[in-house]
Amino acid sequence: MLRGIVGHVKWHYYTAAGINGYTVTRIEGGGLLLTATVVMKDAFKIAQRPLIFEAPHAKGVWKWPIITHTLTESGHLTARLGPEILTAYNEGPPKDLCLDFSNPK
Repeated sequence: MLRGIVGHVKWHYYTAAGINGYTVTRIEGGGLLLTATVVMKDAFKIAQRPLIFEAPHAKGVWKWPIITHTLTESGHLTARLGPEILTAYNEGPPKDLCLDFSNPK
């Protein structure tokens, strides 16, 4: 499980939603589930594809594609995430998450 406070949903380089409080957990079948509280959203941008969830940390940012998502009127976001997008700016995935979808632990 990964918990954090600040996160973003991006559509290309635009911010589609600002997040204050999130949890990323493993789900059966080898996927990841994001639950978050959205504090700011752009209705047009959040409806576009592809969307990326970004979780900044001390040495960079973790990024996952959003496969499907549900956003309630009260700002509760639930999303199924794809495999992490690796960049030159991050230190690798969180150690307690299984990100090998072909061989879940």
